[in-house]
Amino acid sequence: MSQKIDSKLGALVLYILRNYNNSKLTETKLQKLLYFCDFGFYSQCEKSITGLKYRKNHFGPTIYGLPSVLKKLKDQNLICILEGKNYYGTSQKTFSISNADISPEEQFSDSELLVINQVNEAYQDLTPREISHISHQDFPYLATPEMGGVIDYGLVQYRESSEEDLDLEDSEAKKFFSSDKFYSLMKKINEKLKGDNLKNGSH
Repeated sequence: MSQKIDSKLGALVLYILRNYNNSKLTETKLQKLLYFCDFGFYSQCEKSITGLKYRKNHFGPTIYGLPSVLKKLKDQNLICILEGKNYYGTSQKTFSISNADISPEEQFSDSELLVINQVNEAYQDLTPREISHISHQDFPYLATPEMGGVIDYGLVQYRESSEEDLDLEDSEAKKFFSSDKFYSLMKKINEKLKGDNLKNGSH
């Protein structure tokens, strides 16, 4: 009989660690994988997998509840948290599964598992720095005006057009993204989405 996992976030963490763990999977990278799983699923089904909010910070999108979930999984002897240092001498955490008698996939639908697997297969070999850079270029993160602000899931609807129509490596595009005009536009979009969400009674 497998051990009970009492949160969707805990189940997602365990699923990723059991199926996609490697030396590059630090806490920073885990944060970004969770973000891409949640926002990727929202783009298809208009709901997230974990049901939790992400905030914009200097290191990219972040679920603020992750450290407490990791501690709980450790206290339940489901994972080990390994303290170490990266190439630059900065402290980092990596993980290992302590208890093989777990079935986190039981908490996910087939459509959720499809997105989770697609995201993790795409980013499995990236370093924390590489996936953090990608998350900084993702439209919902870019469109959130304030550092520390909640990233609106609704912004994911603009992701496809921004990726297809704008070449971020082009110098003119870079100028636009750093301009006051872009900031004002994103602020208006964000305010409109918040207004629509209040009307619809959604988060």
